[in-house]
Amino acid sequence: MFDAKIYNEGSLIVGKMSGDIELQSFINGIFWQIDSRNVGEVRDGFSQLYYDDDVQSVAVTEDDIRRIAEINTGIGINVGKFRTALVLRHPEVIRLAMIHQALAKEHGFEVEIFTSLEEGFAWIGHENPEPEIIRI
Repeated sequence: MFDAKIYNEGSLIVGKMSGDIELQSFINGIFWQIDSRNVGEVRDGFSQLYYDDDVQSVAVTEDDIRRIAEINTGIGINVGKFRTALVLRHPEVIRLAMIHQALAKEHGFEVEIFTSLEEGFAWIGHENPEPEIIRI
C-alpha cells in the first residue's frame, strides 16, 4: 500500500509504503502524482521522499520495475526534473529500488537510497514536515 501527501505548498511529496506492496500501488501512485501536478497541487522542481515501514509482502518483480520506469520516463518529459529520496529498510524493496535507481539515472533523474529519514530529507533539501507521523 502507498500513502502519499503533498507538503510545503506543493514543493514536497512524502509517501509511505507499508503492508502488501504490489504493482498496482506503484501505478496508482504515478497517476496520483500526474493528477496532482495537473491541478497545480505539485509545483515544478518538486522533491519527493518515499519510505517503507511495516512492509508485509512484496509482489513486484524486476520486470514490473522496468515497466514502472518506462511509465515514469514517458511522463517525466512533461514533469521536468525532480529529486527522489528513498528511505528503505525492507531487503526486497531495497533490491528493487536499486534497479529503479539505475534505470532512472539512465534518463537523467536523480534517485538516491538512504537508511534514515534525516539523510533523505537533507538530500532533497527539506525538513520532515510531520516528524511525529513521518517516522520509521
